[in-house]
Amino acid sequence: MQESKSKLFKQRLFRIHSSAGITFSIVMYISIFFGIFTILLPYISQWEKPSRHFEKAELININYNKMLDVVLQNPDFPKDNILINLPGNTGDPALTITHMFAKPISFNPISEERIDDETSKTHLGKFLNELHYGAPLKLAGRLIFGFVAIGTMALIITGLILVIKMKFQNKGKNQHAVFSKIHIKILTYVFPVLLLVSLTGAIMNVGLISSGPMSQLLTKGQSLNIDALVGSVLFPRAEAVKKENKNASMLKIQDLLKKAKEINPELTFKQLKLINWNDSSARIQVIGYNPYKPFLNGRIFNKPSVTLSATTAELITNKKVMDNTWGAFLSEFLFFLHFLFGIDIFTRILIAIIMLFACIGIGFGVMIHLEKQAKKFQDKTIFYHWLGKLSLSTMIGILPATGSLFLMQWILPFDIEDRVLIQQCIFYNIWIFTLFWSFYRINSYKASKEFFFTAGILFILAPILHLIKVNYSMSYIGIDITLLVLGISLIFISKKLPKDREQAKLFWKKN
Repeated sequence: MQESKSKLFKQRLFRIHSSAGITFSIVMYISIFFGIFTILLPYISQWEKPSRHFEKAELININYNKMLDVVLQNPDFPKDNILINLPGNTGDPALTITHMFAKPISFNPISEERIDDETSKTHLGKFLNELHYGAPLKLAGRLIFGFVAIGTMALIITGLILVIKMKFQNKGKNQHAVFSKIHIKILTYVFPVLLLVSLTGAIMNVGLISSGPMSQLLTKGQSLNIDALVGSVLFPRAEAVKKENKNASMLKIQDLLKKAKEINPELTFKQLKLINWNDSSARIQVIGYNPYKPFLNGRIFNKPSVTLSATTAELITNKKVMDNTWGAFLSEFLFFLHFLFGIDIFTRILIAIIMLFACIGIGFGVMIHLEKQAKKFQDKTIFYHWLGKLSLSTMIGILPATGSLFLMQWILPFDIEDRVLIQQCIFYNIWIFTLFWSFYRINSYKASKEFFFTAGILFILAPILHLIKVNYSMSYIGIDITLLVLGISLIFISKKLPKDREQAKLFWKKN
């Protein structure tokens, strides 16, 4: 009796896992696929801008005052609470002077010349990030992707229980057995990272969207925004510094940075806040990130800083990482796990590779289901099931569509009207065309080979055009090499894939 109950439990759990898997897999795959690009977002966002192709400057050697004076010559630019984003902040090598009520002004910190900001002309990195969490579909997209993240956690948990309970032998040689083996092996190894990413993604999509209605419920309609409840705790308002209305000579900002470094040598400086500049009450707040205390600072909620007098370099406050509330630490921890703030390029590449394997594992999970469906057809050489075609277009057709984004980045002139719209329309049209081609081709194996090959060519051409059209910089050669390797790998896969179902059977038996 106990054995039959255990068997029934396993069967039901297996059916739940299979049904939920095929329900969530396509959206889950899209989210993780574009999530791989967002891991490298700080580098892609600068790679796409020709004005950013220069080496990063040493912070101590920059003549900040000279560039600041150029900005302040404009009488309309605010003189209080000026923000200076330092080179290296969010991967940007430029020095950007901005204000909440003014447009950012960027400089090359080496030549001290003002540079163009192509933000309105190029949204490649931003668009890839939006696709990662469903932003193009507005609220509906964010909710769908958020609930899929929750479903992913359920799939991981049920999958782990099945692996422990059922103890799969994985000794079969047919396609179904091979697909199952690859699916189980890959996702068993990558599940810790996938679980953390899914958890934080669900919190950011579903959690933040639902925060408004929850705030309204908790305050009985008095507040429609979560900031009214927790904003004062997570973002305590600093006391306003009263102006003395006396002109004063400001010390060199680079000297003030040296002083701040002496006071808190652990900080990596990211941003400067200039308060009451050119007044005798002027202060400079040096905001940074402490790499020795990761997970707890640097992203949004907990920013350690050193505040100095801009006229005497006297220390006013030294806010350290641990000088905050547990709520700020928890929020920072959750955001850190998803955004990887402060993580070096090698760790980012490692996590990107792990998530790439997660995509492959999900793909083979879908193939398990499709293999079952294929057996229902009398003609085993052709699989014309609609879900198979949709999966083919979504999971493999997405490759040439994304490759077109990178290629169009350097084909489309930067001064063309509606450049961003044209680039994104080309992406969507190619992606939709892959769905049409999947049905037209009938033979899914041949269509897959064509998608892989086309994507490989597009990804190879993108860095070649990049090197031809912009000034060469070692800072972004990593993105070029990554795209080249990706393109070559996709062409190699296209050559190795079997041509039809019968060849596929022989391929998986050999391998």
